[in-house]
Amino acid sequence: MHHALQIQEILFNIVGHCSHFGPDVAALARTCRAFKEPALDVLWEELFELSPLVRCVPKASHQLSSESYAFHRSLTQIEWDILRSYTRRIRSINLEDDMPGIDHKCFLNLLKPPMTEPLFSNVRKLRFQYPNDKHLLLATLPSLMSLDIRLNDPRSFEDSLRLFAKISPSLANLYIDPYHYASIDMDRIDPKFICHLRNLHSFECSEMPLDMTTLVHLSRLPALIDLSFTLPSTLPDQISPSDSPLIFSNLDELLLCSKFLGPVSRLLSKIRLPAVTDLTVWIDFRPARQDLSLFFANVWTSGSPRTIQELRLIQPYNWGQTSVPGDRPVLGLEDLRLYVPFSNLRCIQLDIEWKIDLTDSELLTLVSTWPCLEELRINTNWGWNTLGGITPNGLLQLLQSCPLLTWIALPIDTRAEIPPSPTSLGFPPPRYTIDFVDSFIEEESVPAIAAFIASLMASSQLHFHAWSSYGMIAPYRDVCRKRWRDVEEWVGQFR
Repeated sequence: MHHALQIQEILFNIVGHCSHFGPDVAALARTCRAFKEPALDVLWEELFELSPLVRCVPKASHQLSSESYAFHRSLTQIEWDILRSYTRRIRSINLEDDMPGIDHKCFLNLLKPPMTEPLFSNVRKLRFQYPNDKHLLLATLPSLMSLDIRLNDPRSFEDSLRLFAKISPSLANLYIDPYHYASIDMDRIDPKFICHLRNLHSFECSEMPLDMTTLVHLSRLPALIDLSFTLPSTLPDQISPSDSPLIFSNLDELLLCSKFLGPVSRLLSKIRLPAVTDLTVWIDFRPARQDLSLFFANVWTSGSPRTIQELRLIQPYNWGQTSVPGDRPVLGLEDLRLYVPFSNLRCIQLDIEWKIDLTDSELLTLVSTWPCLEELRINTNWGWNTLGGITPNGLLQLLQSCPLLTWIALPIDTRAEIPPSPTSLGFPPPRYTIDFVDSFIEEESVPAIAAFIASLMASSQLHFHAWSSYGMIAPYRDVCRKRWRDVEEWVGQFR
């Protein structure tokens, strides 16, 4: 055998060229002894169901249906050793479906085998649905670092996870999400189980409210870099002076969900985020002007003006929500100057139930503050509610001022003069997303605007949007939506 086949890196490189989901890796494992171990490691690295394990002992198992297997007798020690020779290779269990591919009794046998050593000793990642597969929280998984739970019933959930925290002390990443948009009252879950987790790097459950005890615990975790949760309106006022400010020393990403912007501002005044680069806030209701000012002021005082690179304030449009554009306040240049102190921004996303009023010169003045800007997205849900927008010439100047820009959401004034072809200017980047939000467009402007966009993005993979949200309300919405679809077809013909 060639000496190169004794080097593990070379073997894994060879195996890496095979499809992990086809027969190639299995065939490679049978080719020669040199390939057997690395090929089996790759083949068993991730499981999407547990039936392959049961099928490894055919004399002790049988098929219940086309998609489910079971043991028909107890396994011998030799058969358990066979299973362990495969389970030790598993690094990830990802149960996408409601059923794990085996019956309930078989499931419990695998989780609680008659041996002292854990069967799944090297599993690092686990993803499943609770409570269908909740027994996985009773498994001994000493190497587990990432747990992703899709939740459709919160009953007894925190009790199960509290026990699980003792079994898997290395747990670093915890993700909890409602399953398939299920209607779940996450308030029924007591968040204090999180206080049993002392090595968290990431906790993401944007729909779970936290209490003060849990928030204080999280602030004391030096490894925590990613945090998302729902903010109860009373939580900021419960933080005592002795605990304030709560310092999240290494937190890099923070996502807060709240009904109103006010509680978010009050929380930011009582915490410090010296390392945060990504701050995202979701709110349910339209903020007042003073709420916006206080929010940006407290983002500044939280200690992140120089580190923050992505700043998002989003009010999602809820289906069936009634809205009268005429009642919306107007957001202008002075309001957007609140972003100016954050000079290192790469992503700006502002999406609130306001009208937007900005001219070319005002937009260009703003973007000159952010030389590294990659995304500029303003009111992709609610629109600008204006017949104007940035002119084609203003758009060219904007792209020249922001050479790194790859995603833009602004209306364009299709009635303004269109400048000559910009293909000689050497932009844009290979992939580009452009959203003209609620831009008004007349029928006769369709070919000219399409030609302009096609020349502007001649060398790019273009993703194109307009009038994509029902939060954009105007009597001409349906007509303009059709015309922008026509523009998209014309762009395809010109490119």
